[in-house]
Amino acid sequence: MKKYIASLALACLLGACGSKQAKEMEASEETTAQIEAAIIQGRGDARRIINRTFNDSMAFHAALLEANSHKSAYQLDNKPRCQAAYDSAFISTIRTTRPDLARMLQQH
Repeated sequence: MKKYIASLALACLLGACGSKQAKEMEASEETTAQIEAAIIQGRGDARRIINRTFNDSMAFHAALLEANSHKSAYQLDNKPRCQAAYDSAFISTIRTTRPDLARMLQQH
């Protein structure tokens, strides 16, 4: 009887660990919707920058820091594909619409 209870307890324990690992895997995986949201966020942040006129490089740098805070959220959440999608959308939007700002971006 003791062996049966010990086996049952071990099976429950292993099952609980397996479901915890599965939940952690689900939480860390990036869905298509999350990646699409990162692209939209990158384009939106780029639009906020390209629609502004910067009087000095400090104002431009401050705008970049604000946009970088959104990108950093993907890094903190361990979502490298979302981070890459954000970066790509942000940079390509700026390059396409404001090459002058793209050149400034390369210098920073």
